[in-house]
Amino acid sequence: MRMSTRQVALTATMSAASIVIAYSKGLAIPSLPGVVEFMTVLIFISGFCFGRLVGAAVGVVALTIYMLIPYPFAHPAAWLFSISPILLAVMAALGAMFGIAGAAVSRIIRPEGKARFALSLALVGLGLTFVYDVMSSVGFALAYPAFTSVWQAIVLTFVSLYLPWPPIVHTATNTVIFATVAPVLIAAIRKLPETTG
Repeated sequence: MRMSTRQVALTATMSAASIVIAYSKGLAIPSLPGVVEFMTVLIFISGFCFGRLVGAAVGVVALTIYMLIPYPFAHPAAWLFSISPILLAVMAALGAMFGIAGAAVSRIIRPEGKARFALSLALVGLGLTFVYDVMSSVGFALAYPAFTSVWQAIVLTFVSLYLPWPPIVHTATNTVIFATVAPVLIAAIRKLPETTG
C-alpha cells in the first residue's frame, strides 16, 4: 500500500512531534524514563485522526528513533549504535500497534460526550499500555538473553528490582494521559481543515 504525499507529510510531522516531546521530557525529567511519557498517546492520536497507515508509520518511525537516543534522554534500554535489532523490531511493532489501534478505535468510539469519550480512551490506553509494557519486557529478554529469561522479564515488569518503581507503573500513568491528553488533542486536530482519512 503506497502512501500519498499528504500521508507522508503527516507521518513526518507527527513522528517529529512525538520524538521532540519524548526527548524534551527526557531532558526535563530524566529520573522518570518510561514511566511518564507522551509519545504513545501521540502515536495513537495519529492513527485516530489520520488513519491506520499514518498511525502505523508514525509508530514505527517514532519508536525506532526513540530507541536510538541514548539514556537518560529516552529509554533505559536505548544505547546508541549498540541496541539489539531484535529489541528495535519489537519496539517498532509496538509503536505500530498504537497507531493501528487508534485508527480502529476511531471507527468504534466517537468523540461525543466528553466524560464518556475520556473514560473510553482511558480504558483503551490501559489495555494498550499493559500489552506494551509486558511485550517490551519480553523483547528485552529475547534481545539480551544473558541478562534475563522471558518469564523473568515478565515478572520484572511488575516488580521494582532495578528502579524505585516497577515498569507497570507506566500502564497507570498512560491511562491517565489517555483520559486527559488524548480527548483534547483529538478535538483540536479535528477542528483543523482536512484532517481525517
